[in-house]
Amino acid sequence: MSNIMINAEDFNPKVSFCFRVKNLHQSSLHSHDFVSFHYVLSGHVRFQLGNSTVVVHKDEVLIINPNVEHCQLLDDPDTDLQSTVFYLGIDDLYIKGYPKNYVPYESAVIQLRKYQNELYQCYHEIILTQEKKETGWSLMSKVLSLQFLVLLLKELAPPASSSIQDYFQLKTYDKQTIAQTITSYFQENYMKKISVEEIARSSYLSTTYITKIYKEVTGDTPINYLINLRMEKAREILKEGHFSIQDAAKKVGYDDPYYFSKLFKKRFGLSPSAYKRSQTEL
Repeated sequence: MSNIMINAEDFNPKVSFCFRVKNLHQSSLHSHDFVSFHYVLSGHVRFQLGNSTVVVHKDEVLIINPNVEHCQLLDDPDTDLQSTVFYLGIDDLYIKGYPKNYVPYESAVIQLRKYQNELYQCYHEIILTQEKKETGWSLMSKVLSLQFLVLLLKELAPPASSSIQDYFQLKTYDKQTIAQTITSYFQENYMKKISVEEIARSSYLSTTYITKIYKEVTGDTPINYLINLRMEKAREILKEGHFSIQDAAKKVGYDDPYYFSKLFKKRFGLSPSAYKRSQTEL
């Protein structure tokens, strides 16, 4: 995949649509002059693109460039009704060297790898914003939709050279700055494997000192903050109802669903499965 070159000054795309559908229906063959993204959250969906068909599975995104005739097909109503898709339409997108709204790719179906968890979290915040409809919700939905778009473009681009060492090259070592940097790192990377020891090595500080000043500034230890953050995120994921306990665990940084379940029950007094059932019964 070649570099996707976008000038920040020229980056002002419009959000044509942004919504989630749980009960899918077959659509008629059509095309449009903007680019659309179809993010499958559960199950799988078959699409017709021109004279060919593609199947898009969970954690994959279908990119449909302008003027490509397409439609959504239903094979088995019982199976298809279990699928969930997030749709995002973008207009006025300019990538250097390509026509308006055209996104270059090697395959129309993108399997999410680098930014899978970040894209899911961004999608989730979009849906929560739309459901709550608090003051300024439509603007916030647009901002989050553009963030989703940027993450997708980063997914398509070659890997960048970024590391935890780069993140913790601190210009000042005052306690407030260290604590805020660690908190920001947790909030942006809670879905990844994180250890206080690695943070300490990257910032050239001891784990004892980091734990001490973090608790002094925030009132909590780094590990406790990270666990509570992950559990809150996991609760939001399970509330949606279409993710397994193992999926939820992975999305918040745990490979072991049993350990994850133990932490979740300790935090909320219910096992993840019991909490998930309680939400479906509402």
